[in-house]
Amino acid sequence: MKLTAIFLPILAAACNTMNTVVPASTGGGPGQPGFQQVVTNGWLNSKTNVTDVREDVVNGDQKRVQVTVYSDQLTTQNFSYHFEWFTATGMRVQSATQAWQSRQIKPKESLTLQSVAPSPDATQWQLKLLDTNHPLDQ
Repeated sequence: MKLTAIFLPILAAACNTMNTVVPASTGGGPGQPGFQQVVTNGWLNSKTNVTDVREDVVNGDQKRVQVTVYSDQLTTQNFSYHFEWFTATGMRVQSATQAWQSRQIKPKESLTLQSVAPSPDATQWQLKLLDTNHPLDQ
């Protein structure tokens, strides 16, 4: 009984994890910042493996990011994602589009996820990916 009480929260925490993607300090060239994935859910990573990140500027002074994800699964998969934006000093910038977006990805398909900074002050971004079958408490 005590053993179950100890391991049950650990198992629940292991299922309810998200993967995070952030730009890396070294990039692949102009407009390709490079990226770092923080994978805490291997199953989710096989559903939505990040293969490419691109950045540019729109509206004269707002950063735009496009992240390409690929599914190596043999069946259609569901996932959720959202981008968070930050100032150069790390302060979070609130956005009307911070809600989680649900997507479906077909077998061996690539999708592009895109976000535009909510203001010119938002220069850093973070993408969070969530397994829809095991959502976190929002």
